Amino acid sequence: MKITKWAIPLLIASNLIAANDSYIIEADGEFGKELKALVEKHAKDNNLSVKVYENSNKQSSKFEDDEDDRFINIGINKNANYNSDKGKELYEKNCKSCHGEKGTKRAMSVSERLSDMSGDDIADSMAGYRGDAQYGGRLKYIMRPIAIRMSLKDLGHIIAYLKGDNAFAVDEDENENIKTTPTTQGSYLE
Repeated sequence: MKITKWAIPLLIASNLIAANDSYIIEADGEFGKELKALVEKHAKDNNLSVKVYENSNKQSSKFEDDEDDRFINIGINKNANYNSDKGKELYEKNCKSCHGEKGTKRAMSVSERLSDMSGDDIADSMAGYRGDAQYGGRLKYIMRPIAIRMSLKDLGHIIAYLKGDNAFAVDEDENENIKTTPTTQGSYLE
């Protein structure tokens, strides 16, 4: 009884003493330098303790591709050259345990086989897991973290491994022969 009498006020007091608000602000270039100087000056004038950290190793987002020069950078770059050997390595590390060799197994006996899906279907499915917390039914708790962690470039490599290096190649639509004889209703269109 005596312990609880002292423990609760002690916990409350320790939380109040240790409660320090921290803010992380990212600003690049000249604006970042001006903001840093302003914060340091304000802290000095008001006798406050401020710590300013500089991030010297900038990393690009895992969803950005370095050589991707598309106007709108959404989804997999279908014009990029993906490496099926790298895709095999990534597939065996991230996917093979559930989807089997070359995607021939139904993951958890529920999902569609990757071998039966097109490259676009696989990319769309991963985008669904990445962007929608409700997408995927019972498998969402397994697939969503994998989809979020995987870069679009790595996904492109995996699709190249599963579907071949030209998985996203667009076939030119060829015109069929034009009908030269009219149908029974007098139209050339069917």
